[in-house]
Amino acid sequence: MFGFLGNGKSSFINTCKYVWDEGEFINHTGASGDHGGHTLMRIAYPLTKTITLVDNRGCAKLNSFETGELYAQLANLLPLNDQVEWLKGSQLVEKIKQTERYVRASDFIFPVLVHSVKMSLTPEEINIFRRLLPNARDITGIFPIVVLTHKTKGNVAEQEKIFRNLGVERIFSFENYTNRDHIKTRGRHEDVLKFLLEVIKDVQFQIAQTREPERDLLLRKKMLYNLISQQTEEEQRQKLEERKLRQKMGQLRRPGGRGYDNE
Repeated sequence: MFGFLGNGKSSFINTCKYVWDEGEFINHTGASGDHGGHTLMRIAYPLTKTITLVDNRGCAKLNSFETGELYAQLANLLPLNDQVEWLKGSQLVEKIKQTERYVRASDFIFPVLVHSVKMSLTPEEINIFRRLLPNARDITGIFPIVVLTHKTKGNVAEQEKIFRNLGVERIFSFENYTNRDHIKTRGRHEDVLKFLLEVIKDVQFQIAQTREPERDLLLRKKMLYNLISQQTEEEQRQKLEERKLRQKMGQLRRPGGRGYDNE
């Protein structure tokens, strides 16, 4: 799972486990429901013997710090049940080297973007997803499924349209089960089961292809390092342009400069 702070990732994991386990509702993830984004680690919650739901620290801006580490997670280069630190550049590369012995190359990562319909997307955020989603597909081999939470609290159709325009193939909308609202309904249960079925179908399709886990891990690492390099170059270019702009504005404010008011 990945997405912005407080958009319902932890609650969605609770919902999936509640539907699958068929027992009493348990707040496995400690979800608070106050949109505060309390998860600071990437934590694994087993659903079956072979399927694990992974909660994640929410992103504040999806800037280069956050997307760099997110790409490393999707590439299966960082271990589960570890602190999410939002490192980038050489620091992120060093962390990958230090923790790679704890990663299992055979693990298959399935990307799920969780977004609340209560949170309207700005043009800047849409542009971020326009870059992030194809990169997630290139890394994992799967275009992320989008899960829209709080579906009765906002304009679901508008949010679905935005994500479909970004190339998303499968979108599911949910009202999560919570501590305060966990009366079982057929609709909610079926929606969750349909989501899990689509995930399983995608995984089965992928593993039917020729896979060499160790080789694939090295290819993903190479891809990640290229993305990190591109992000670093883009940041340096932006800083240079900002510095030039500040210098230009400083020149315009000097006596005798263009636009300076001598009166």
